[in-house]
Amino acid sequence: MRGSVGEWTFARNKSKTIAKQKVEKKQNPSRSYAQMAHRVRMANIVNMWKAFFGKDKPSFESKPGSWSDYNAFMNANLQGDAVYLTKTEANQGGCVAAGYCITSGSLPAISVTEGTGGFPVTDISLGNLAIDGDTTLAEFSQAVVDNNDSFQHLDQISCFIVKQSQNTATGVPYVAVKALEVTLNLNATDTLLADVVDADGFASVNGKLGRNSTINGAITWVHSRKSARGVQVSSQSLFVSNSLLSQYQSATKRSEAILSYGGSTTADFLAPNIDEAVAAD
Repeated sequence: MRGSVGEWTFARNKSKTIAKQKVEKKQNPSRSYAQMAHRVRMANIVNMWKAFFGKDKPSFESKPGSWSDYNAFMNANLQGDAVYLTKTEANQGGCVAAGYCITSGSLPAISVTEGTGGFPVTDISLGNLAIDGDTTLAEFSQAVVDNNDSFQHLDQISCFIVKQSQNTATGVPYVAVKALEVTLNLNATDTLLADVVDADGFASVNGKLGRNSTINGAITWVHSRKSARGVQVSSQSLFVSNSLLSQYQSATKRSEAILSYGGSTTADFLAPNIDEAVAAD
């Protein structure tokens, strides 16, 4: 008799059949503290990508041809803001709004800051235009083009609003992404701006384009343009004003997340931090 059956192996030796039992060794991959700390930050980035669900495509102009926007999004954010989710939170789709990069391209970036009253505001000047219910798309477009050298007719301005919430029963954090977009059309004299977008992301704040209220979460605006080379975008990261963020970036939360995956929160004192150095490279 020769061959294997289950954990037994049979062989012939001098007209005798010899049976040997295999010793099963459990494979417990050894992951250092630095590796686990790197791993547990990935879940929030993945779930943020899912929350956008393609609303920001195409996002990355110069990504390698073999990469998807997902690959580029992960690559752009793995070394950015560290947010830690436990295994349960990650599996339930939990997500915390952080300052992630959502687009990268050749158009000038739009600066976003906290304006008067805590309202997020861009550096897009509107001149003397005060947006109200009677403002037409043509009036808004003219104000943007006339007062900002980087904008032109038929460019698009998009606003991405990431609203933070938390399940009151489980404590799992969630986000919802709202996307608004308007194409600058100097000829749209019969179209009201309010019929295209709302003041959540298209309001006049001290002569600049902004939001008409504070936000718990994150927000950004993206400039895009169609050209002979394809769609060009501005490089934008989310502007964050999130009451939950500091909690999910703490050392305590990092340890909780690592333990939820069965990892150790104890780093070997005398072991060189090679993994951590590579992860940060």
